[in-house]
Amino acid sequence: MGRTASFKIILGSSSSTRKQILAEMGYDFTIMTADIDEKEIRSENPEELVVALAQAKADAIISRLQIGDFREKDAEPTLLITADQVVVHGGVIREKPSDARSYENLLKDILLAMHQR
Repeated sequence: MGRTASFKIILGSSSSTRKQILAEMGYDFTIMTADIDEKEIRSENPEELVVALAQAKADAIISRLQIGDFREKDAEPTLLITADQVVVHGGVIREKPSDARSYENLLKDILLAMHQR
């Protein structure tokens, strides 16, 4: 039995790790994913980028929650959790690998740089 909260929890992420963390903490929650194009959101600053991505995910999910005959007084108190992460290597933000080969190349670059230190 999960923890009961005085509010509904929505995890705005498909991350299995984030799901596992909340589950291990004992919370009941619902998962909703945002249909956004992360490649359209850009920033050279990693901290700004992850905040912008998390905000875009939250905005997309909130807009889906407000569809229909929405009345604020009838709304259930809800905590929406969104997050994102990026890899920064050599001062450059590295994109999420799109396939196994891209993932392998990213790992090789990082391991080579670590070996050269």
